[in-house]
Amino acid sequence: MRGLLRCCREELLCALGGAVSLGWLLLLVPICWNGAASWNGSGVPLLLSLHLLTAVGAAVASGLCWPFSGPFALERTSGRPAWQSVGGRLLFWAGLIGAGAALQQIFLHISLAEFGDVWPRIWSDGAERVSRLERWASWEGALTALALGMGTYVSALTIALWCRNCRSPRRRSLGGAAVLTLLFGYLLLFLARGVPLWLLGTAVTILGAAASCWLLEHRSE
Repeated sequence: MRGLLRCCREELLCALGGAVSLGWLLLLVPICWNGAASWNGSGVPLLLSLHLLTAVGAAVASGLCWPFSGPFALERTSGRPAWQSVGGRLLFWAGLIGAGAALQQIFLHISLAEFGDVWPRIWSDGAERVSRLERWASWEGALTALALGMGTYVSALTIALWCRNCRSPRRRSLGGAAVLTLLFGYLLLFLARGVPLWLLGTAVTILGAAASCWLLEHRSE
């Protein structure tokens, strides 16, 4: 358990020293608060989701970069079991993505009353748009966002670990892992049409985490 928490702390330090920092996340709070109070356009839900999108983007960047970085080599010589190395990182990003999903819900609820009043007067299908947003602004919507965010992160991590052990120079690179992650996402959304999003994200997270542990334990050099 101590190794799990240590990996979580190391991932936190790497995230704070990278492209995403706590200050940037806090800066988004007044921006979204002001947007929730003053914007009336269809782009508002995207604006109110900036915390979630920022956290997921940082998670994907971390998952892709870690197997090709110096900290990865140090991790492999630390003697920690693979499940602790992967689980600690999953724990950290689940917390950050969950916080982004919670902030999204808060700002959506702040804006729902205004959307219900303004959108039907702007668009002919405004009432339908409000109804869709109300279905998303719930605990089910928050859990779906968390599951999809974690599924995206685990996909990037698993593909990056697999690419690191490929013999092909094109695949054994950060760029190759990023391209394959993007293609995998499009393929999964195409093949899994009709599957509930929360189920899709949960399945990808569980299977990807198991595959990442196996790759890290038995395939990583």
